[in-house]
Amino acid sequence: MKFFAYTLAAFCCLILFVSCEVEFSPNAEWRETPVVYCLLDQDDDTTYVRVQRCFLGEGNQYRYSSIADSIYYPADALTVTLEEWDTWTSSEGVVNRAGNAPRRVYNMDYTEFVNKDDGRFYNTVQPIYACATAGMLDSTCIYRLVVVKNSTGETIASSETSLIYGDMDLVKPNNVTLFQFAGSAGNKTCEITWSAITNARQYQPVVRFFYRDFIINTSVTPPDTTITPHFIDIPCNTVKSNMRDPFLTTKLEQNYFLSTIRSSIVDTVCNKNIIDTVQVYINCCTEDLAAYIYASNPGGLLNQEPFTYTNINGGLGVFAARRHHISFKVRTPGSSISNYIRSLKDLNVGF
Repeated sequence: MKFFAYTLAAFCCLILFVSCEVEFSPNAEWRETPVVYCLLDQDDDTTYVRVQRCFLGEGNQYRYSSIADSIYYPADALTVTLEEWDTWTSSEGVVNRAGNAPRRVYNMDYTEFVNKDDGRFYNTVQPIYACATAGMLDSTCIYRLVVVKNSTGETIASSETSLIYGDMDLVKPNNVTLFQFAGSAGNKTCEITWSAITNARQYQPVVRFFYRDFIINTSVTPPDTTITPHFIDIPCNTVKSNMRDPFLTTKLEQNYFLSTIRSSIVDTVCNKNIIDTVQVYINCCTEDLAAYIYASNPGGLLNQEPFTYTNINGGLGVFAARRHHISFKVRTPGSSISNYIRSLKDLNVGF
């Protein structure tokens, strides 16, 4: 969540139009604003919902952020549910909730995690609402997230989303063409092409490179061998879908692929084996999450109008769907004289 300041020009105009006798306070009357984050993925074992609140008060805001009561609701303050609704589709192709009541309700249980990163915000624990949903979410349904304040019975936040679904195919690379780089020297790339699936608006392939440390201790008899597997994830460029094209494509640059591997390997002394496959993940998300990501990081463009995106009724945050378990195993060139193997050995990290 980001709050954006007024521009200098707007602030100057404000001073010009406010009389010296008027007492001006930048802090408006306090109003509770819930902040909600939840991403649905039917391949996840558990669905998590994070609910907290934003605040505005007198004094040092960093001091407030370090106090649990300032940003978190008490354990018994909220009831969080996920409703599953049947649907109907209009003549314009818009999917809507059907019926007067959900066909199923998932009750999210309050729990506390202790693995929050350090920072300015309170980080001893972080409250999370969770429910086991393995194999239970239905791609034909609409899901509605509801947050109720127990002391008043009021719904303080709600939102809806559909799931991403359908069968995806990885066209390139494959086990015939193999995962490898082609092109002119210094500008080699690997083309990654896949089929679009329903409701996915933005995609980001990630290539998982596997290797293992292979250490032989010859100081003992018989020699002792220790094999430790590792992997490195190399994210590719994001690709936006127009929701019409059946296939999407991006290119992974060899120089970027190799430099990411080189910078990720700490121990460059011990011997390593290159595994003869990579795993290509095709992560994707719905329009709402794509818009939220763009609003949070518009790309650093000059004169970019800052804004805060939310699809939470009554609050801030995002409730959307994603897929991050779709993956394909692809073989790599096995010959020691191939460009792929030679380039990895030239990194001088033990391959």
